[in-house]
Amino acid sequence: MKNLKVLVIDDDSTTCSLLETILQMEDYETVSANDVGAGGIVPILNKEQPQFLILDFHLRSKETIDYVVAIRADETWKHLAILMTSAIDRRDDCLRAGANDFILKPFNWQQITSLVSSLSGGIMK
Repeated sequence: MKNLKVLVIDDDSTTCSLLETILQMEDYETVSANDVGAGGIVPILNKEQPQFLILDFHLRSKETIDYVVAIRADETWKHLAILMTSAIDRRDDCLRAGANDFILKPFNWQQITSLVSSLSGGIMK
């Protein structure tokens, strides 16, 4: 979907840059953040207004499962497509928390674009 806005949250700036470049090459609009901060994830979503979220499982030393639970509990964001990533296979935990899918690092660009495309297929603008 052209012009779909994807928010990438990962504490590794190289990963953020790589994901943004890959997605921009496929005509996605991107924005990234390296941390969520004390206010939680909903204020970032409200500010950036993404239609899709790529979220790393670990930000610094904190697991981000609680962020997914908060998103699913928020009336405005409960239908946001969420793809979680990690270098450790935490697929089951992420899916149980409410993520739409999970991808294990290191990933390749075809995997990312394929998942974003398939998960965003049902998003209505």
